[in-house]
Amino acid sequence: MFMHMYKYRLRCLGRDREMVFWTFVFPLILATLYHFAFGQLMGREETFSPVKAVVIASDAYRQNVPFRQALSAMSGPGEGQLIELTVTDDREARRLLEDGAVAGVITVGDSVELIVRQSGIEQSILKAILDEYAHTYATITGILEEHPADPAGLLREIGQRRSYTQQISFSSAEPDTMLNVFYALIAMTCLYGGFWGLRNTTDVQADLSPQGARRSVAPTHKLGVVLYDLAAALTISLAEVMVLLAYLMLVLRVSFGNEVWYVLLTSLVGCIAGVSLGAFIGTYVRKSEGAKTGILIGTSMTMSFLAGLMIVNMKDIIARRAPFLSYINPATLITDAFYSLYVFDNHRRFFLNVGLLILISSVMCILSVLRLRRDRYASL
Repeated sequence: MFMHMYKYRLRCLGRDREMVFWTFVFPLILATLYHFAFGQLMGREETFSPVKAVVIASDAYRQNVPFRQALSAMSGPGEGQLIELTVTDDREARRLLEDGAVAGVITVGDSVELIVRQSGIEQSILKAILDEYAHTYATITGILEEHPADPAGLLREIGQRRSYTQQISFSSAEPDTMLNVFYALIAMTCLYGGFWGLRNTTDVQADLSPQGARRSVAPTHKLGVVLYDLAAALTISLAEVMVLLAYLMLVLRVSFGNEVWYVLLTSLVGCIAGVSLGAFIGTYVRKSEGAKTGILIGTSMTMSFLAGLMIVNMKDIIARRAPFLSYINPATLITDAFYSLYVFDNHRRFFLNVGLLILISSVMCILSVLRLRRDRYASL
C-alpha cells in the first residue's frame, strides 16, 4: 500500500513543470551566475603590491638622515618592500599626483606630511607608515634624552620587532568567505522544498482543491496520506539538492571539505526543514493558494538573505547583532553546517546546527499533522 501511494504521489508532483523549474532549474541557473560573478574571488591568495609614492627632494629631506634611511629600508626591493618610492622635485611630484601615478606625495619640513588627492586603501597605508615612523622617532628621541648611554644598542632593539600574539588555525582549510554564498544557495534550494510541502497540504484539504475533496472521502487513513505525501515531497526535494551539490562540486569546483557523508546528512536535514516549512504554512495560513505561495516565497527568501545569499557577510552581522535569529533560521543553520564542515576539524558546531534543524523541523511537522487531523468538513 505504501509503495503504491508513494509512487503515484511522486508521479503527481513530478508533473508540475512550473514547480520543477523554480525548485530545480532556477537554483542551477543561479549557481552558474554566482560562479561567473564570484568564482574568480574563491581561493584567491591575497598579494600585497608596494604602494607607489613620491617624496620631494628638498633640503630638509636631504638633511633628515633617519627618515631617508627609513624610507630606503621600506622601499628596498624584496619580500618586505612596502613602498615603491620616487624622489623628484615639487613640480614633477604634483604632476604625478594629479595623473594618479602615485598614491601620495611626501614632503619633509619641520614635520613629515602626506599630500593625497583622494582617500583609499593605498593612502591609508601610506599614512599608517608615516604615523608609525613619527611615533617610533619620538619614542627613540625621548628615551635617548633620558638614557643617552647606549644609543647603538637601543637602535638594535628598536629594529628587532617582536610579536606577542600567535595565529591559531582551526583546521588546514583556508577560510574563504565567498563559499558562504554557494552554501546559502543550497540552503535556499532546501527551503524551496517547501513548495512541495505546500502543494501537499493543498491537495489534502477538501476546502482548497478538488483533489483534496476526493482524497478526503477515500478509505485511506488521513495520517497515512500525509506521511505518503511528505515522503514523496522529501524525495523530490532531496534529489534536486543532490543534483545541485553534484553540479557545484564537480563542475563549478566549490569545496565542501572531505566529509561527504556529513554533507549528505546536512542536505537531508535541510530538505526536511524545507518541506516542513511549506507544510506548516499550508496548514496554518488560512488564505488562498496564491497568498500561501507568496508568504512561503517571502519567508524563504528572507531567511536566505539573512544567511548571506545576497550579502556575503550578512550571516556574521546577524550573529553579532541578533544572535537569536541565527539559532531559529533554518537557512542560517544549513549554511553554517556546511561552512563548519569546511573550516573546523571537530564536529561540535556542525551537530549543534543539525540538532537545531531537526528540532525546528519536528515542531513544524507535529503541528502540521495535528492541524490536518483536526480538520473536519460538514459536506463534500
